[in-house]
Amino acid sequence: MSQGGHGRDRVVDVHAHFAPLTSGTPLGADPFIDRSGASAVVQLHGHPIDSIVREVGDPGLLLEQESAIGIDVVILSPWVALLPQHEEPGPAEAMCQRLNEAIARTVGDDPRLAGMAAVPMIDPRRAIRVLKEALESGLSGVEIVPTVGGAFVGDDRFEPFFAAAAEMGAPVFIHPSSRGMGIDALRGGYLWNAVGNPVETAVVAAQLVLNGLLERYPNLHIVLAHAGGVLPAVFGRVDHAYAVRPEPRTRLSEPPSRSFARLYYDTIAHGRRELASLLEAVGPAQLLFGTDHPFDMGDYAQRSMLESLGLTPGDLDAILGGTAARLFGLSSSSNDRGEASGKGKEKG
Repeated sequence: MSQGGHGRDRVVDVHAHFAPLTSGTPLGADPFIDRSGASAVVQLHGHPIDSIVREVGDPGLLLEQESAIGIDVVILSPWVALLPQHEEPGPAEAMCQRLNEAIARTVGDDPRLAGMAAVPMIDPRRAIRVLKEALESGLSGVEIVPTVGGAFVGDDRFEPFFAAAAEMGAPVFIHPSSRGMGIDALRGGYLWNAVGNPVETAVVAAQLVLNGLLERYPNLHIVLAHAGGVLPAVFGRVDHAYAVRPEPRTRLSEPPSRSFARLYYDTIAHGRRELASLLEAVGPAQLLFGTDHPFDMGDYAQRSMLESLGLTPGDLDAILGGTAARLFGLSSSSNDRGEASGKGKEKG
């Protein structure tokens, strides 16, 4: 793949986290990065984060690491630990605005970068306002977490936000964040991440689908982290529930699998069998290349696995970058991208 002016010629990483960090001693800054030793150490709330194994705060170093594995364009999403989930609406809005301003400045300096916004989902009306501001500043989408203030975002009170995102043409990237949803059995063995995160994603996606959101808003583009988590494993089961029970049919006019196939999924499945199964279920048009940079649960060597799946060149190009370029309004220059943000994206 060569880097060029057309999205299909570029490899795009849709799942790469970024945090504007303060270098040196903390001095009240949180998070911060200490580069004084042999390797950089990121700390949050005074604790070192050992799951960060690649660059998270320096866009130049981040791009070097991404380029080394064949990635041309990186869509930066906020490190989910920085997204407000329980704060009061006012402080949450201010936090998101500061984060969005920092990300917009970062991506505006380099056409190889694009960025997603943070929004205060605790108050959907504020979230809509902040998303509009972020798109106008040059960001290209929004990252949210499945639960806010103890409620999953598939709840009806969040529907105005999703309706607005559909109207603005802003892809919504959903990334788990609850560290095991409070389930004691997931505390040990890194299970909160290996098992809890995929389950959390499946719960929120199934809720959104069964609430009929994808049917009511066909222009809504939702991207699920980690290849949809465990959601693909229950496609058939949820369809069966729809066939035999009245509850799943209250807000859907067609089997849930139709809506599941309208969702987008990154390629971080951690297995050829799992990725091939997802590909068979939803088709190549719904897959987006992602790495989960800079975390230890990322997949930085999946290109060869993708290339082994028997895809046509066109389908492989779409997964590696073409679909992401269309959804996120990417172009060959940062100025063009800024002008295109929030408009001109795929509407069907």
